[in-house]
Amino acid sequence: MARLIAVCRTDDYQFERRQLPMVVDDNLKMVVQFSDSCVECQNVRGIKQKELENFVQRFSSLTKDEIAVELMVTNKDIMNLLAHMVPCVGCRRSVERLFNQLVESQHPALEPLLVTRRSVLSLSRDSLFDPKALYALFYIHGAKLNAVMESIPKSKKNRRCNLHSLETHKPRTTGSWIDIWDLLSQDCREEVVLVDADSLLDTLENYLRKHRFCSECKAKVLRAYSILVGDLDSANEKGYCAALYEGLRCCPQERHIHMLCDTDYIAHLIGRAEPELVGGNRRDRHAKTLDIAQEEVLTCLGIHIYERLHRIWQKLKEEEQTWQILFYLGADALKKCFEAALERKQGVSNLELMCEEILEEERAKEQRREQKRQKRKKKKAKSNQVIEKENVIEESHCECDENSVIFNSKCCNHSPDSANSTPKQNSSLTLSLQDMLEASCSSEDEDFISEEEIRHFKENETKFLRKRQELRETLKQRFNSLHQKTPSKCSHSNPSVDHVINKICNL
Repeated sequence: MARLIAVCRTDDYQFERRQLPMVVDDNLKMVVQFSDSCVECQNVRGIKQKELENFVQRFSSLTKDEIAVELMVTNKDIMNLLAHMVPCVGCRRSVERLFNQLVESQHPALEPLLVTRRSVLSLSRDSLFDPKALYALFYIHGAKLNAVMESIPKSKKNRRCNLHSLETHKPRTTGSWIDIWDLLSQDCREEVVLVDADSLLDTLENYLRKHRFCSECKAKVLRAYSILVGDLDSANEKGYCAALYEGLRCCPQERHIHMLCDTDYIAHLIGRAEPELVGGNRRDRHAKTLDIAQEEVLTCLGIHIYERLHRIWQKLKEEEQTWQILFYLGADALKKCFEAALERKQGVSNLELMCEEILEEERAKEQRREQKRQKRKKKKAKSNQVIEKENVIEESHCECDENSVIFNSKCCNHSPDSANSTPKQNSSLTLSLQDMLEASCSSEDEDFISEEEIRHFKENETKFLRKRQELRETLKQRFNSLHQKTPSKCSHSNPSVDHVINKICNL
């Protein structure tokens, strides 16, 4: 969390590491100290030894000149990344304003990051050549960019953050002032409770207008104010209560009011103004006596000090949010430049490697498809050979007399000695048909059917069914003819022919 550590009273104030001036009003400028978690990046938690060793190895592949040149980000690159990452217009303007402020002032507010006079973001020399510090900056601290952007509260109506929208100007609870009070150093607290008399008068006049004080009561309140700032002598005023102004001291020459710098006293004053700060209380008020008028002045003093603390809180939160966006945005931009330099040094980028892997997978898939096509063609050719062989066997089948034991030599080449071989031939015929059926049914390896074949089948489905039926009838007639010519041999030597016919016809 950022803190206010000092009051900047001169223009030559020496700002140290991660310090920036913050303008509260025309007469007050304070020094903001941002959190410095990167002071000892070597001892930061979360570093994994194996990843660190890998980073050091990659870091050593670059020379010092290459590192110094590559770890530079221009103002244009920062603004382009800013427009892409930050949706709030107010945040973008604040970051641009801070960047230009650092270019002019050269304050070390972003250490170990630095901004040169040429509007270039780079790293300090101590961190530039330290691989361990770079690793912690890029992959531990710099990795918080998305988390920081997501943690910024945003308005539901537009893309602005709450600090740059009207939500900040709505009434707040009176207890919230203690948050900024705890972030102030003693020097800053004393400067905050130093109230300008003219500023208090403006608050008082707005208060009188809001509650429509009558002229008499208004005069009483202004008289009590004049006593407080030393314009009137309280000894001559009737009804004046000195105890009410206890803890307040005025400087008439400088027109200042010094309040007691005590937390309880400030809480007491703000507690008086709580009904006004909550809002909605616009009833008419009166101050018939001077002591009541004094109480009204104290109420305005509480309103004034609360509004001042609230403005300081708002400016501090805005400066801290702007600093965080610029710091983590710069670290992320430097990390991307470093990784791009490593990729160019290696010769092949990670994107090219990924594209090569995708192309290799595509080639492997195409090779598997081609193998399936070739396998399907071979099986189809083998099936055609089996069918042709069976057709030749059927055409050359003998037509011997079924009741004769003597074979006709003109009909076939059978001899009496080879009579016993007929069952084997019929058996081989049956086995060949059976193999053909099994081959046609076992299509597990031929599961690839192209879209063109499917579309062709659907377009000619009726034609295929008619042709299939004709082939079935033809097959039945041929087997019946064969069975009628050799009834005894087919019925005794090859009893599975009927089964084969039925199985083929049921396809």
